[in-house]
Order: sequence, then structure tokens, then C-alpha cells
Amino acid sequence: MIRLAVLGSAAALHTRRWAEALADRGFEVRVFSLERPPALAGPGRAGFVALPAAPLPGALRYPLAARALATALTEFEPALVDAHFVPNYGLLGALCGRRPLTVNCWGSDLLAARGPLRRWRARWVLARADRVYVDAENLAGAARALGVADGRIAVVPWGVDLGRWGFAADAAARHATRAAWPAAWLAGGRAPDPVVVSTRVLHPIYDVETLVRAWPHVARSLPRARCLVAGDGPRRHALEALARSTGAGASLRFLGRLAPEELPALLTGADAYVSTSLSDSTSISLLEAMAAGAYPAVTEISGNREWVGEETAGLFPVGDAAALARCLTAALRDPQGRAEARARNRRVIEERGDFRRAMDRVAGEFRELIAGAGR
Repeated sequence: MIRLAVLGSAAALHTRRWAEALADRGFEVRVFSLERPPALAGPGRAGFVALPAAPLPGALRYPLAARALATALTEFEPALVDAHFVPNYGLLGALCGRRPLTVNCWGSDLLAARGPLRRWRARWVLARADRVYVDAENLAGAARALGVADGRIAVVPWGVDLGRWGFAADAAARHATRAAWPAAWLAGGRAPDPVVVSTRVLHPIYDVETLVRAWPHVARSLPRARCLVAGDGPRRHALEALARSTGAGASLRFLGRLAPEELPALLTGADAYVSTSLSDSTSISLLEAMAAGAYPAVTEISGNREWVGEETAGLFPVGDAAALARCLTAALRDPQGRAEARARNRRVIEERGDFRRAMDRVAGEFRELIAGAGR
């Protein structure tokens, strides 16, 4: 069995999902990580190797784990090393010196690589990769700007596991899904009440403040509407305080981090999905909303525009709470409408955003890289 070493945060769902998908395709996979997987993740087919995590800033913590990683890789003897996120595990992968090396860029690691030191580090890491994986064309452009030739870039959107995501084609289907929600999700409302959902991490890059500022304007026009913010992060307490100060607390509810198996029901029951992100490559949460039938209201950035346009989503400028409020109010006032937009979004995911098909491609390319290294 071919052995693969995946370098990435085991605490991140995306890393675990990627590793398990490779294991399902016949590889022996181990995840090497300074972060431990959450207890609720449960055992999977991919193994886990803990690397030492010194109590230091990331710029020091990850390079200091290089020696332990080199020892662990010598014991495992992988045929390929696959590193995720350029500044930390991409750097570790480059430092370990094993080939072939693939580096997965997640978005902000290239799009936010500003300043000479960060750009130098990104160039150094990417120059040592046999294949650079990106999930969007705007991220491919960022890789090219850092010196990566087209022949080493593979654009592969991670996509959605369509086997897990149902599709609510109309308001009746969404209401039926909401009828089975936990009572806490409805925040005192009823299943037919309009519902907006955000599933972004509560981190500054996702700018959930704009949603919180927009929501009172929506609630004044549609008093029965509810906004559910699913996710956690360093901005949660500040966002909750902001919601209270705007008077939006009664109809805007913070659900915290949900288990992965809860997200399909949440999005399938939502009338609209919001992403206020300042920057993105391909947003998995947007693809999940499109698969479920939640009408997207998203920032007008290049990563989102690769998937939706004016005919299939509400687009608003970054940070513009008033424009977001207008998008949401228009969408929620017409819950029966936008059926064609929802159907088109689902077709886009089936054609371009199928996770299983993407991982079949990656597995095939990994085998080709390994075979080429053996010649």
C-alpha cells in the first residue's frame, strides 16, 4: 500500500476530510500535526502522529518541529508528502526535504501574504513543491505572482460531498426541514419564519460584524425573520456584545460551533446564506449553501464570483452593511422566488464542486507523481 504523509492541522475539519478521502482511495495515510484532532472527530482510517508544539509564536513553533517531523517521516517512509497551508505546514514540508512534495494553499496563506518576509517565505516554500494545489483561479493567480509556473499549479476546488447534502427546492421543503430543528435554533420563532444562516468562523477575516450591523435593518422590515450564526472564534464575545447594543439580540442567535453532521440540516432549512468575508478563494461554506438550496448573499470578491453572479446570488461590497440588508430583505420577502437560482446553484456544485470527483483526481495525480519520482 502506498504511504502518504499529510502535514496539516488535525484540529481542522478540512485536513481530516482530505486525509480520510485519500485513505478511502487505497493509500495508507498518516496526519502529522502539532494540533490534536478534537475528541468528537472519532477514529478514522487515517492515522495521526503528534508533533511537539512549543509554547511559542507560530513563526517559531512550526520550524522547531522540523527535526521531530524528519524523524517521524524516516520511520514512516512515505512515498509522498502533502502539506497544507503555506506558512506553517508548507514550511515544514519544505524543511523536511522529501520529494515529491505537494503543497495545498488554502486562501489567506497566499492572498494575505503581504510584506517582504511573508512573500519571501511563501516563494521559498512554493519553489520546493512538485505540485501546488489551489482551489480557485484567483489563488492560482496569487501563486503565479509568487513565481510558480503554470505546469506546477493544479486548480482543484475541494467541493462538497453530495452524498451528505440534500437539496431544498422550494419553501415547503425548507419549512419541513426547519420543523425538525432543535428548538434553540428557531430562537422563539416558528418553522415558516424567514431564516438567514451564516456558517463562517468568527475571525476578523470573515467580518461577521457587517452581518450583525445589517441585521437590525432587516429585522425592522421583517420582524418574524431570524438570523442564525453558526460558528465560533476569537470575535464571538465582541459580536454578541455588538448584537445586544444594536437591539438585534432577540432575532439574531449565536449557535456556536456545530458538529459537521448538523450543518446539512441547518443549511437545507435556511432561506438565505450569508458570507461577509473580506477575502476568499473557493469558500467551502458557500458551496455547501449552494448544494443545500440556501440563496447566497455574499461579498462581491473574486473567489465568490467564480461560483455565483447577479443571477444566482445577492452580491454586496465588502463591509457594506446597508447593501447586505437590502440583499437579505429582498430575498426574504420572496421566499417562493429564486427557485431557478437555487436550482442553478445546485447544478453548478454537481458539475464543478463534487468533492468525491475532486479527490479521485487528486489521488490519480499523487500516483503519477510517485511513479515519476521512481523513474
